[in-house]
Amino acid sequence: MANRLSVEFRVCFAAALLALPTAAGAQMATPVAVVVDRDMTPAAGAADVLAVQRLLAGVEDRLLPLRLSESTPSKHAVGIAYRIGKWAALDLPQDSFLMVAVHEIFGHGSRLREIDAKGIGYEFSAPPPYGSGSAATFFEDDAVRTASRADRLAIDTAGIEAQNVLADDIAGDALRQGSIFYRAAWLYVESRIAALLYIRSASPQSGPGHDVAAFMNDFNDGCAPPVCTPIASASLERRALLTLADPMLGLSAYAFAAGYLVQGQASTRVPMIPLPGGFGYLPVVGFAMTPYGTEWTTDHYLRAGRRLTRISVRIGDTGASTAWGLGVRASQVAARGRLSVGVSGEIWRQPPIDAPAVATALETGGLAAATVRVALGGSPRPGRAGLIGEFGYKSDGFVRGERLRSGLLVRVGLTVALER
Repeated sequence: MANRLSVEFRVCFAAALLALPTAAGAQMATPVAVVVDRDMTPAAGAADVLAVQRLLAGVEDRLLPLRLSESTPSKHAVGIAYRIGKWAALDLPQDSFLMVAVHEIFGHGSRLREIDAKGIGYEFSAPPPYGSGSAATFFEDDAVRTASRADRLAIDTAGIEAQNVLADDIAGDALRQGSIFYRAAWLYVESRIAALLYIRSASPQSGPGHDVAAFMNDFNDGCAPPVCTPIASASLERRALLTLADPMLGLSAYAFAAGYLVQGQASTRVPMIPLPGGFGYLPVVGFAMTPYGTEWTTDHYLRAGRRLTRISVRIGDTGASTAWGLGVRASQVAARGRLSVGVSGEIWRQPPIDAPAVATALETGGLAAATVRVALGGSPRPGRAGLIGEFGYKSDGFVRGERLRSGLLVRVGLTVALER
């Protein structure tokens, strides 16, 4: 017997017209990473999908101009119409398909691979505007029937989790470079808004295969007042509205709509709040469904030169207690010659993986990892080919993009320059 998880995305162009003013700037070239790990987790899959997007965009931008001759108002209007048509006919279907692939293959698929589910398969419809853009993940449900509550919730939420990892990677790249590429800007907006709309589409009447409805059913199963507070669709929708308060969402929407569609710029500068000592600062806020409940998240980015540090704060609601997590990820904490090293660490208090819904006890967990980059070729300059490896350990518990259970973190791959 096959079970089905499905998600349908209908892209709303109006969402991309959110605007916050910022200045334009040139895109700084950085290598993209193609990496693999044991379960092809969201952390690995999102990096690979972004590499594919940048490769496709590079080829397309060599074949088709970003701007036409737009020396007069009428010619400028034609140029805007050209870019809208190019986006609708070429860019939108590519990026929508890539986002849905992340959702299904590296979201639901990753969590199913983690519990050794059998018969995993996928079904994709044509992306908009050529089709509905819907997709589904199929699997034999024997492993799921015997899985823990946390595993079932992880499978339910994995698609949107993977979209959030994709958006996180885009934000990190943009803030490290100081600018955002127009295709990445659209994909950021699409990933965040599609997740919000999907959450808001859930209701008691949602049919089988609706991830958010499945999450609420699995969360509320055994969640009995007064010890555990069930979650209702209206409450989930209100919490998810925090997504709209994300400054990076407005900046990305502006970069795409005003920077690219109107002005014809390949990239737009991403401003940060200036701090003493030459630091730039930008907060990013969000909401997430997790294997134990819901989370409010804030990421605090600090940039000094090419070094970017992200400090994460998570506050979770298990229905019976309040969970929390703190994390830090810093790039290029050490560099010498062709070698550079980054570090990441997390600590959290969450319910144990095998805990029932009414459990109030929390368990401390943690993650520690190092990311090593080695440049290849005759020069260590950024932009050349290289090797990348991430090595570490995490205990049982939820960290966005990583395996739920404890074990070694091993992620290896290549970095390569994709010039535009």
